[in-house]
Amino acid sequence: MQILVARSDNRPFELARFDAAWARAGGDPSELVFVTPSTAGEVAAPDAVFGGLLLTGGPDVEPARYGADIEVGVQPRLDPERDALDLALLERAEREGWPVLAVCYGCQVMNVFFGGTLIQDLDRAGKPNHYVSEPKDHLAHPVTKCGRSGGRWLDGCPDEFLVNSRHRQAIAEVAGPLEVILTAPDGVVEAVKLHHTNRFVLGVQWHPENLTQTEHVALFRAFRSACLAPFVVHGPRSTIFGAR
Repeated sequence: MQILVARSDNRPFELARFDAAWARAGGDPSELVFVTPSTAGEVAAPDAVFGGLLLTGGPDVEPARYGADIEVGVQPRLDPERDALDLALLERAEREGWPVLAVCYGCQVMNVFFGGTLIQDLDRAGKPNHYVSEPKDHLAHPVTKCGRSGGRWLDGCPDEFLVNSRHRQAIAEVAGPLEVILTAPDGVVEAVKLHHTNRFVLGVQWHPENLTQTEHVALFRAFRSACLAPFVVHGPRSTIFGAR
């Protein structure tokens, strides 16, 4: 089994972070295949078989992709090629039935993929203190499950637990196919899952790859189990560069 892991060309440090997180969850880091915009044609060829998709942190999603202009005073960090890569991989995951774990930027771009929108600047929106750059494992605030269970993919997590936080943007309008399953005390969406499916599709707004507490390791363990599960099927091959 191999898991496709999307990262930005300028973020090589993701390899060590996610290798370590995968090992903590009982996986072999050799199962992870990293792909960037510059290596997509070689690494994620249409005939390559993968068991799942992991989207890592990165830039800010281009507002035009969710029908918005850049707000006055906001200076986004854009990487159109990374957006294109992740959106194409999400489309391929839909076609081939892959489990998906989306982290931080990955959570945001997944919401955009399914038709949602984003808050472009949390501080300007009156929701500060979501960007704590250092140390990477600083537990910035709690998150709380919504509803009775918070989603079956959070079975390894308590009803409330602490997370780190390094994001200036967040989900605004939640995409129709997605359900909010975790929120911060100020109401910021911290995790979403895909409605009405047994397929693992989970987006989290924090960075569990930097954390060693049981609940964060459990997310990777649940994702890996989903990638190994019998319900994972590979449908018709699709091109990574297909238009959306």
